[in-house]
Amino acid sequence: MMYKLPRRLILIASLFLLPMSVQPLLAAEVKSVVMPGIEKININMATVDQLSLIKGLGSKKAQAIIDYRTENGKFSDLKELMEVKGIGESTLQKITPYLTL
Repeated sequence: MMYKLPRRLILIASLFLLPMSVQPLLAAEVKSVVMPGIEKININMATVDQLSLIKGLGSKKAQAIIDYRTENGKFSDLKELMEVKGIGESTLQKITPYLTL
């Protein structure tokens, strides 16, 4: 009888702590990758938060895209992204599958 109480406490405590330990892992994954099956992001309408979801774009590059779009108008071709500071050919190839006009 003495051993049942500590076992139950450990079980109850672990059930409460499990969701807290998994939540940060899931949040980190969602922030860094656009998941397959999700619609493409329209580069001419996207917000900084939406662009930041794309793997290969952080908040600084996402903001640079928004700034470029504000100063120069809508993108007419995804290749124009290479004119944005911090985005070269390699980055463009990585992010193009997640973008649309």
